[in-house]
Amino acid sequence: MNAPDLRVALYTADPLTRAGLIGMLAQTTGLEVVPSGGRGADVLVAAEDPVDHELPVLRRAVSEQGALPGVLIAGPLPPSGHRSAATAGVRSLLPHRAVRPDRLIAEVVAARSAVKTSAGRLAAGYDALVGGPCGASRFRERELRVLRLIAEGKDTAEIGEAMGYSQRTIKNILHQAQRRLALRNRAQAVAEAIRSGLI
Repeated sequence: MNAPDLRVALYTADPLTRAGLIGMLAQTTGLEVVPSGGRGADVLVAAEDPVDHELPVLRRAVSEQGALPGVLIAGPLPPSGHRSAATAGVRSLLPHRAVRPDRLIAEVVAARSAVKTSAGRLAAGYDALVGGPCGASRFRERELRVLRLIAEGKDTAEIGEAMGYSQRTIKNILHQAQRRLALRNRAQAVAEAIRSGLI
């Protein structure tokens, strides 16, 4: 049996979240989640309760594993939370709603070789994934125009004609919004804009 390429220490606020994250990490070969309390991990993943700003899961993980490069999954944090996460070795801060298997795996793999980061960079990365600080609009104006036309039933060619862009530009606008906001497809993007009261 081959040794794993990357050993992950996984700490969560509840067993259901742990099971879900193990399922996501299992979608790629070469990653192994070490047993709870086990040592020898290369990367730490800590998933906090979305409403807990005190980072108890991360603190427990660091006390058991030491400061490892890591990925923190959390709700919005105060500046002191970003500082604590950066000090603990966190390289990437993800909002719960942005956690998808491909994103989580990419962040875990990147964390091992990523340089230490600052509290400001963690905050900026988090804000970019949730659409900015203080509830700022998650969509840019041009993206909203495209999503409004999709909601009206227009196809890519009709949207391009209405906005004076090529079909390729329209597709790029949609792709960038979906990627930035961790949305799977244009239907999900339209639904998110509707839920946000933007269209």
